[in-house]
Amino acid sequence: MRSAGILLLGLGATSFLFPLIGRRSMIMGVFGPYEKYVAIGALVVGAIVLGLSFRPRKEDKKTP
Repeated sequence: MRSAGILLLGLGATSFLFPLIGRRSMIMGVFGPYEKYVAIGALVVGAIVLGLSFRPRKEDKKTP
């Protein structure tokens, strides 16, 4: 889950960082005029998934 969260954060960030250097994200560019909205969604979902990946797993909990 951690790698999926990092991937989504990276994809969302490219939509905001690439235009600053004069490039366009090919992957997120597919969404056309909705690219910024999809990028914001990817950032939010990526942050949630990344945050959830740090929770302890059920099998990691030890029962007496």
